[in-house]
Amino acid sequence: MDKVIRNYLIAIAAWCLAALLCYLPGRLWYLKRKKTPVSVLREVCLALLVCYTVGFLSQTIFPEIQLFATESGALEFSLLFPFRGTLTLGKDGAHWYQTFDPLFRCNLVPFRTIRSYLSGAAAQNFNLAIRVVNLLGNVLILVPFGVLLPFAAPKADKWKWVFLWGSVLIVFVEVVQYFIGRAADIDDYLLNMLGVLLGYAVTCVPVCRRWKAQCNADN
Repeated sequence: MDKVIRNYLIAIAAWCLAALLCYLPGRLWYLKRKKTPVSVLREVCLALLVCYTVGFLSQTIFPEIQLFATESGALEFSLLFPFRGTLTLGKDGAHWYQTFDPLFRCNLVPFRTIRSYLSGAAAQNFNLAIRVVNLLGNVLILVPFGVLLPFAAPKADKWKWVFLWGSVLIVFVEVVQYFIGRAADIDDYLLNMLGVLLGYAVTCVPVCRRWKAQCNADN
């Protein structure tokens, strides 16, 4: 389990670093041309929001990137698409290896999956730890989005705008997951949105409101 978590963290860190290296030059060029006062807090939160969003997408819809050496010593590059197959690029060209037929699963009944986890109906497929991680994880994973968005985009510092942009992100991920063979579940949306709104609630405490006011003043 520790190895799996470590691999996840390494993969997320790699994607975040790549996103930051792509984002910073463009943002610095934009700020140089804009020639207006800059809020350091807002810029830091904006960069963190970009990194977080890319990291989140990397674990939900992005293919896994692998670079390895063959027995002959040649390097090969592969993209692993979960529930689909692997695209390998090497000196012999591109090759597609089908893993198995994707499962187009979709649940549009609110609370069906949540009830199955809470009632123990899913116990035959998932142990208690996995069920808890799935429920709490789906909530906590979107908390940073709700926290960072009001700081990164002061004009979006209203619960309805946070709700709207959170919905756009979550629905986009769920739709893509359906077409890449993963499950699309309305309960994922509900749990993710709860995390978004909890994150926004954190920004409503007095100290955070003062920080947001600073971002608005410098914007």
